[in-house]
Amino acid sequence: MNQQLYDEAVRSELLSKQLISTLLESMDYNSISFINWSIEVLSVIKTRLERGDKIIDEVSKEKYTAASFKKFVKKNFSSYVFSQVYDEGNKKEKIYFSLERHGSGEYGLLMAESSHNKTYRWISSLSERFSLVEMIATSIVYLKDNKTDTYSPFISENGKYCRYDKTNGVIKEI
Repeated sequence: MNQQLYDEAVRSELLSKQLISTLLESMDYNSISFINWSIEVLSVIKTRLERGDKIIDEVSKEKYTAASFKKFVKKNFSSYVFSQVYDEGNKKEKIYFSLERHGSGEYGLLMAESSHNKTYRWISSLSERFSLVEMIATSIVYLKDNKTDTYSPFISENGKYCRYDKTNGVIKEI
């Protein structure tokens, strides 16, 4: 994200207003890159406090201890972020992301509201074993093997990916 702010978290005794506000604002974006950056920065600060570094928050003027910083993270960040920074590896909370189109050919991973968000939409059953489905984010058609619960892109006889046209009920090459 911002190398200057990361370097500040690694070296400075004073956590600037800009660093604190960037960390807190990152929770509003729900993007995997913002969340991962926050986890990395918070983990660095946690490690520094555990080894005995003196760190002061410019906003609250608090001189953090390992315990007070843990309370700060628990109060201001999601349970997922807290679990990634503080919990043991086998107890880390799992979070799900969904794909969202950002323009021509670009997709972002955004934190999903729940673990039950659908990735695929059913189009048609071809047989007991196979179905055609559409990936919601990309509109690309996939062949789902119901027996093994696996997905493969539906490729036309011309070797091209296909999209489903709901209006006309046809599959079209891209």
